[in-house]
Amino acid sequence: MRLILITCLSVLLQTLRFAPAVADTVTLTNPGFEQVNAEGVPSKWEGANSHTQGGTTSDAPHSGKVAARIAGNGQAQAWRQVLPEPDTRIFTASGWFRARGVKIDPRAENEEYARFYFHIHYVGRPYSDATQVWKDLPVGTYDWTRLSVRLVPQTQWKIEKVWMTVAARFSAGALDFDDLGFSPAPSRGGFTAMEWANGLNPVVLSDMGQCTPASALAPHARRGHWRLIDYEGGGWKGRMVWASEETAAPPLTLPLQARGWHAIYLGLADPSYLGCKALVKLTRDPAYVPRSVTSGPIEEVFFKVAEVSGQSLHFSQQFTGMTTGCGLGYVKLVPLTDAEVAALKEERASFERKRLTTTIDGFSYIYERRPTTKKSLLQEVEVYRDSDFKTIILQMSGADMVNYPSKVGEMRGQDLSDFGRKGDRFYAESLRELARKKINPTKVLIDGAHDLGMKVHVSIRTGAWVYPGPLADFFSSKFFQQHPEWRCVDRDGTEVTRMSLAVPEVRAHLVEVLREAVRFGADGANVLFVRGAPYVLFEKPFCDLFRKQFGDDPLTLEETDPRILQLRTDLVTSFMQEIRTMLDEEGARRRGSERLQLSALVLANEADNLKFGIDVRRWVNDGLLDLVMPYLHAGGGTAADYDLKYFKEVCAPKQVPVSPTFIGWDTPSLDDMMKRVVKYYDAGADGITFWDGNSGADQTDRWSVVSRLGHLDELRQRADEGAPHPANLRFHKLDGLVTDGRYGVEWGY
Repeated sequence: MRLILITCLSVLLQTLRFAPAVADTVTLTNPGFEQVNAEGVPSKWEGANSHTQGGTTSDAPHSGKVAARIAGNGQAQAWRQVLPEPDTRIFTASGWFRARGVKIDPRAENEEYARFYFHIHYVGRPYSDATQVWKDLPVGTYDWTRLSVRLVPQTQWKIEKVWMTVAARFSAGALDFDDLGFSPAPSRGGFTAMEWANGLNPVVLSDMGQCTPASALAPHARRGHWRLIDYEGGGWKGRMVWASEETAAPPLTLPLQARGWHAIYLGLADPSYLGCKALVKLTRDPAYVPRSVTSGPIEEVFFKVAEVSGQSLHFSQQFTGMTTGCGLGYVKLVPLTDAEVAALKEERASFERKRLTTTIDGFSYIYERRPTTKKSLLQEVEVYRDSDFKTIILQMSGADMVNYPSKVGEMRGQDLSDFGRKGDRFYAESLRELARKKINPTKVLIDGAHDLGMKVHVSIRTGAWVYPGPLADFFSSKFFQQHPEWRCVDRDGTEVTRMSLAVPEVRAHLVEVLREAVRFGADGANVLFVRGAPYVLFEKPFCDLFRKQFGDDPLTLEETDPRILQLRTDLVTSFMQEIRTMLDEEGARRRGSERLQLSALVLANEADNLKFGIDVRRWVNDGLLDLVMPYLHAGGGTAADYDLKYFKEVCAPKQVPVSPTFIGWDTPSLDDMMKRVVKYYDAGADGITFWDGNSGADQTDRWSVVSRLGHLDELRQRADEGAPHPANLRFHKLDGLVTDGRYGVEWGY
């Protein structure tokens, strides 16, 4: 413990001189380019290295009489201002930009570009250590538009100066800019330590040799043990712990010896770029949450904000299922002020920001992690604590495949001894062990979500009945195999691997699967229509009903015949009505006053939905639906984007929320995603749904955005500024070797 205290004291003495001043010590001068010197040049502005000075224009400036201009003549031009010795803190730089016919040719002999560019230089450090941040400016033609950039400096060095530059080279058009700004940035949920008032005065625990049990630590690589490695970096010395994906080291505990509310950051280490994923919790937390390195040999990642009195930090590698390496170099504790604690509590108590929905497929987390305890299962929902997520769409696995012993459905792989993938074996073994312990994964996650204040809709994949070989033995429903006469059939007689909702027995079977799961305490049910359409085709039960109702053979008609579409819609609607009846029965059985909800994931526009019998307009008008989640690029869909005008027209009069969907593991870049989310909110979306929402929850840059997409004002600012960038530290010494010298340590290999 002595080493920890000495290390903390040295860090505090070092960082104290960088504490934010009461008043800003740097101000942007002449931000509107109005003041000019004797040569007619805007005061305090100059050209940049290898760039000539830009010009000015009096043509309709954003404000005042002039604006800065860079004309497209193929020459590198810039306006730069040097800001001396700002405090070490996060800044936001902004400006108003206008373009007229600007084109960037990527094939040009001399690089063409248009950038809002910043260099943060540090006292006594070479140019190569400068922090560089930029935003590529839009090209084309547009009127005055505000753009922002967020600047996050290194904290181990004092800032000498900041270069603020607008630089461009292009061959046609004109780029104008005016009313630039430079100011301290607002907090974004604590992604970086500097967002807090005491962010530059942390307590840093850098000796992981203080972890317990001491018997789990070793000076060299040893199976079942964490290796201790000396390092220097970030302005301090320490000892990290490291375990490879094969080590199977036990969990460690680090006493925090702190009281009160703190923001907690982890120096995750991946010195050899082998991958690093840590599972982390505090003593009173019900489950671990994952945190990963996304860049650099040691990355400072945000863990959480909590009242830490009497608590220790517990961390582990993922040593069951798909194992991972793990390294931890330090833990940083930032004490919160009373005002920050009050604001945090007020935010967490607010339900206005709770606009997000997530899906959990009931399979992947078992496939990947092989959980066999309640605590390991709860990891799946614990990541959503204190986030903007409100509702979980919890699937059990498939159509009638479930992850618990069932009187209606079945558990996959329980009669197999050979598996196509090791994850499938993990899944089957996990379910077998959980069942032996009488642990129901679906019920555990429902209870865990309720502990977070979230709602849960249990869900079925209406079309997920079977999969072709060699995985068919694992992904195949006995109900599907036993009733070939109830399968969908295309108009040419081709059997389709779906069970037809034209068959009352099929509908009843699925309703009972949902009923059983609802009885574990769920707040509603969900039908997932976006994987596996169609659900009614030209099978004999459908054709018999059609002939009885219309007197014609549907196989002789055009597939788009309105009567075919109408009967298909009636049958799928019957299924939804039967689920609604079941939910009302279960609600009465509970003797509660709160209605059990029914939600649906549907295709992205009306035409795509109606093609498969999904009549959102009718279901909303009939009071069947309580939440609608459109899903883009579903199988069979043709929509290029969400038709939110249609969904709002249908849903708003009945106050049914509309929540368009992103795929958690296949979203666009953070910048593009934020802009799209803003667009969807502006078009009338009530919230956002994430398919597999916790995909990437271990990556704190991504999760700091996704988990706060219900903060609308903050989202608009972040979409303007751009995605956050992780804070990385570089090692000076690692395991006794200098790593940042002129000649790389690893070059010999």
